[in-house]
Amino acid sequence: EFVEAVKAIAPTFGGINLEDIKAPECFEIERRLKHELDIPVMHDDQHGTAIISGAALINGLDVVGKNIDDVTVVISGAGASAISCARHYLRLGVNRNKILMCDSKGLLTKSRAAKGELNEYKMEFVNDREDCSLGDVMVGADVFLGLSKGGVVNGEMVASMANKPLIFALANPDPEILPEDVRAVRDDAIIATGRSDYPNQINNVLGFPYIFRGALDVRATSITEKMKMAATMALSRLAKETVPDDVLEAYEGVSIQYGPEYLIPKPFDARVLIWEASAVAQAAVDEGVSRIDPDSFDLQTYREQLESRLGLTRSVMRSVINRAKRDLQRIVFSEGEDPTIIKAASHCIREKICTPILLGQVERIHSAITDMGLDFECEIIDPRYDERRRGNYADELHDLRGRRGISQLDAIELLKQPTWFAPMMVRKGDADGYLGGVSHNYPDIVKPCLKIIGTSGDAHRVVGSYMMTVGGQVMFIGDATININPDARTLAEIAVRTASVAKRFGVKPKVAMLSFSNFGSSGELRSTRIEESIKMAREIDPDLIIDGPMQADTALVPEQQSDFPFMSFKGPANVLICPSLASANIAYKLLQRLAGAEMTGPILDGLSRPAHVLQRGDSVREVVHMAAICAVDAQRMSSQRL
Repeated sequence: EFVEAVKAIAPTFGGINLEDIKAPECFEIERRLKHELDIPVMHDDQHGTAIISGAALINGLDVVGKNIDDVTVVISGAGASAISCARHYLRLGVNRNKILMCDSKGLLTKSRAAKGELNEYKMEFVNDREDCSLGDVMVGADVFLGLSKGGVVNGEMVASMANKPLIFALANPDPEILPEDVRAVRDDAIIATGRSDYPNQINNVLGFPYIFRGALDVRATSITEKMKMAATMALSRLAKETVPDDVLEAYEGVSIQYGPEYLIPKPFDARVLIWEASAVAQAAVDEGVSRIDPDSFDLQTYREQLESRLGLTRSVMRSVINRAKRDLQRIVFSEGEDPTIIKAASHCIREKICTPILLGQVERIHSAITDMGLDFECEIIDPRYDERRRGNYADELHDLRGRRGISQLDAIELLKQPTWFAPMMVRKGDADGYLGGVSHNYPDIVKPCLKIIGTSGDAHRVVGSYMMTVGGQVMFIGDATININPDARTLAEIAVRTASVAKRFGVKPKVAMLSFSNFGSSGELRSTRIEESIKMAREIDPDLIIDGPMQADTALVPEQQSDFPFMSFKGPANVLICPSLASANIAYKLLQRLAGAEMTGPILDGLSRPAHVLQRGDSVREVVHMAAICAVDAQRMSSQRL
């Protein structure tokens, strides 16, 4: 009846996830449904636990330095999930003779089978040993997998296991043995449970949502063993990647770094969607169980589509990152000792976004890399001991600023500071772009850039803008960082340069010059400065779509624009130019805090070579995004100089 009911509703669904069906009925139900339906069917209680605990097994053995084909695995429980885990572990490489499965009466043995105590599914894992208890088989075991009930394991049993054992006590809500009871008898064990209040939570939420996502996206007709294996391997690999800040914030106060207490990704890690779903989809295509043309499936394109579902900023930045990858640029980071910068540098190297150069004390940086469990190499420079500081760098700075009070000795001293050394590297061509600011005040970064790198030949001013995604739209706001109270000429340049930045992100700019009134409606309080700036902006770029002065709601609400049929654009503006730094800064921070806008920036435009300012507290992802922007700027400026 159950099978017939599921078959009856199947035509209205793309896939079916089975839950809470006991053994042995679950095996026959799943077998019949997979055979009789042409859509993916999976019993999550069986396969979800197998897939995720399999990833934990791979990584746990990696951490303790054991080979999978050498270990003895004891399984407490002989139900659906236990049998599925055992089958999956065999495919991972565990020796069949070293899987010891126990039910409530002890080890599954041939003698018990002969007495008729075991059903056909338990028969698959009978052992040649004599009848014995769970405690007996745990002696010398390397791995314990608990899928039974709470309290069946005691400290004495744990103490009898091999050195550096893996203990996966997954019974809920009470595990077979509590982690604190394990720690009371030995300190070399790696422990996982099904609970969120302990490290290494093995939870099926890491499995079926992403497996079905990948299967459905390629219109798979079934979920195969190879697809399950692909999911396991994807989770295993992802756990070894640097953990992003948004995950660290969700688990505040918990150290998350690949090792004994972090074997598998956390449930709140959004990257699981990209890694696991794409691996499953690729496996389905490779195995021939998808309904799409294999030649039409491109893994990288699919990963980008998945990433776009995580937010508009990720989607926009993916195109920038792809451009950065085409021609790797050398980006120097003045705060090379900062943990966020080190993690971002690791990510940039791994993803081939740029070639980072870190400034700071060499030993401190190497030590920090080791302490964070990272493994990468890049150029590290301590400006204090770099011969260029006393040589051509000091000569160059003295030549530039000698008439502004900087002597040769002053130049040598200033260049000890990474915030001065980094822009000089860019000026001299020893780096292609510069990023700094996560641990410095804004002026400490900008001033050396202005003095050393200087403005480009066509720039009246350097302009700072932010890209923001809010309400499903990509918008740009300027100038929130550089020009405090801009005159008409500067406002015009802010408008033109911010529009130029928007174009580089693939956005066709519609520029609104914001004010307190609409098109001089306040009589004597007309915004003549803004009106003049619009005329100047149109002279600089005759093709620029720009209008104003207008109130913010007029710029964004089409219904209000109907009162002004003469406007040069229809629909929401996507480049918002504020009349002062104060108004722009207030506006973007209100949008960020009250409307949940995602901000990228500040993006500087008008310097002769690429340099951008990071914000205090920027996450690793935000630093990586700015590195990609800086790299693409370097590519563009390099081509313009050719």
